[in-house]
Amino acid sequence: MSKVNTVLEDNIFLRYVVIIIGMIISSIGINGFLKPGHILSGGVTGVSVAINYLTDINIGLLTFLMNIPIFILGFIFLEKEFCIASLINMIIFSIVLGLTQNVDEFIKINDVLLRSIFGGVLAGCGTGIVFRTRSSLGGTDILATILKFKRNIPMKDTTIMMNLVIVFIGGLLFGLELALYTLIAMFVNASVMNIVKDAMNSQKSVILISKESEKIAKEIMSIVHRGVTYIDAEGAYTHEKKKIIYCIVASNEIPKIKEIALKYDKKSFISVNDVTEVKGRGFKEKYL
Repeated sequence: MSKVNTVLEDNIFLRYVVIIIGMIISSIGINGFLKPGHILSGGVTGVSVAINYLTDINIGLLTFLMNIPIFILGFIFLEKEFCIASLINMIIFSIVLGLTQNVDEFIKINDVLLRSIFGGVLAGCGTGIVFRTRSSLGGTDILATILKFKRNIPMKDTTIMMNLVIVFIGGLLFGLELALYTLIAMFVNASVMNIVKDAMNSQKSVILISKESEKIAKEIMSIVHRGVTYIDAEGAYTHEKKKIIYCIVASNEIPKIKEIALKYDKKSFISVNDVTEVKGRGFKEKYL
């Protein structure tokens, strides 16, 4: 479990300081970089930017109104605590978006590619920071979370699919070229969001084969404090019976695992793989 998440869950004041910082970063990305270049951001905010372009209605107000039916679905399918926190966040985010609507006056950048990249980075970073607090900004984040829980579809994939519709809208309003820049911004947004959301909270699966499996396993359990599972195996060529060590560890524990294995057997075979999700003793389940 990430120590960052533990501190934020225990201190509500610090949690909302972090949430508001994330909102401000995201709002600067949207209003300071994307909107002036006619590049749509992701989700409900992107639709709000498009409507704002056509009607000049405040982006914050539009974001709030379009979130109402989405939150009704959220309260039906998701944890009430998560939805209430997200509702509060959505209201605050709508206010922040409205207050920063003219921040582009202080950001003098004319290159559309730079706007799409840095706007996507800031919007994704801000959203990821909010996700770190086990909350969201509402909008399509709520829909993506519902699909994550009900169908185990990664939020990144859902976000990109939903945003294809927004790219189409951007193409109709601003032309194909700006629609493609919108697609770049959305891809950067989703990628950065995932990186920030899972930073310091990634897990790895380790498969370790050695003649000294028992000694290595004992030290992993006593020093790294991770559970170990033996898998009985047989070499296809030598027909030698072996015990494979299988365990799930935090990414920062991998160097220690390697050190222990090589201390007892210089010829140890070690395979390390990414883990998308893990549940169980010793690990904090990723809520998003």
